[in-house]
Parts: sequence; C-alpha cells; structure tokens
Amino acid sequence: PGASNCIEGLMEKGKKVLFVTNNAGVNRRELRDKLSTVLGIGSLTNEQMVSSSYSCAQYLKSKLAPGSRVHVIGSAGLCEELANASFQISGGPSPDQPSSMNRQDLADYDFPEHPIDAIAVGHDVAMNFRKLCIADNLLLRNPKALFVATNEDSFDLVGSDRRHIPGNGCTVKALEYCSKRKAVCVGKPSTTLADLIAQEHQIDPSRALFVGDRLDTDILFGKANGMK
Repeated sequence: PGASNCIEGLMEKGKKVLFVTNNAGVNRRELRDKLSTVLGIGSLTNEQMVSSSYSCAQYLKSKLAPGSRVHVIGSAGLCEELANASFQISGGPSPDQPSSMNRQDLADYDFPEHPIDAIAVGHDVAMNFRKLCIADNLLLRNPKALFVATNEDSFDLVGSDRRHIPGNGCTVKALEYCSKRKAVCVGKPSTTLADLIAQEHQIDPSRALFVGDRLDTDILFGKANGMK
C-alpha cells in the first residue's frame, strides 16, 4: 500500500527511480508494460528498467563486435534483448526439438550453431539434457567464447506454502560443472550490474538507496556495491 504514491513522489522530486530485476525472461519493454499496469504509473520508461537480460546484452556488447554469434539457453525475452544489441542468436526456445540426447545422438550431431562467440544462460523452464549437451560441447569447441549467466539465483518461492521453484543458478552450475568453465554473472548481486547502472544513469552508489525483498540478491547487491 502506498508504493505507487511513493514512487511517483520520488520521481516528481527529481530522484532517479530504477527497477532492477534478475528476471531474464522479460525484456525492458515487457517489464515497463507490466509495472505500468501493476503500479498505475503511465510515465515509466524503458530506460528505468534494468533487467538481467538487458544487463547481459550490454555486457556482451562491451566485449564483442556487432554481429557476433551468441548461443542462448533461456527465453524469448533474453533473445530479443540480445538481438536488439545486434547479435546473431542460436538456441533459445525450441519447442519442436526433442528434449533428450543419447550418446549416438550426440555423436551424430553436426553443431549448426558452431562457431560461437558467447553463451548466455538465462532461466529456462524448458531446460533439458539436450540443451545442456549442446551448450557444453559448444564451449568445448569454442574455448575463447564468453560464458555469461544472467543471474545465479538458487530458487524462487511459489504459493502460500513457499514451494521452491529452481532458479537459473541450477542451470548455470550444471553447465559450469560439465564444461569446467566459470560463468560471469551479470545480475544481482554482481559488481558488473552495479557498474552498468552507475555508468548508464550517472549514479553515485553512496547516494543511492536499494530496496528489495531478498537477502542473497537484493540486499547483498546494495551492501556489496556501496548503496544504503
């Protein structure tokens, strides 16, 4: 209660208000539309939205040339943000593909995605063994490819009885373990995300207040990066 009035009041006083989420399943446009509806604030802009899908795209943009090839484990929203940053995309949602891959399937697979310049891993509710096999072997075939995680959340909570739904960190750890590579995290609580926000919005962390509902992402992000 009162959240909308508080946010509008801060904006009217000239304070910068940003919405920072580890949800890589949405792009900035989708997030703005959702929050505008939920909060009833029509003046929100795409620039106020800092999703981990956007952070991933901006991180890769700082490291790779336009037109570089990025293989995605994740949603259409992540693919759209990466495409908007002028990357060629493989992977992503693949409802027509089988979910399994046995030894012979892997031996026969010709890797049409190869070569790649990066792999981006975002939350994928249709994650399966086939996607893991392909991503692992793409990292093996492209040892210089960047390996980026939109976030490393272990789980989220669902329902009144607080059920766990596994987070993107589960996929990231699986791929790290089989590939013997370490992902760069670009979501909360990483310094990479804090640097992006500070640079794009000219924010002094010591004069910023971070509000969140989760200790291991939101509050850790604020404390680790010099915010109140």
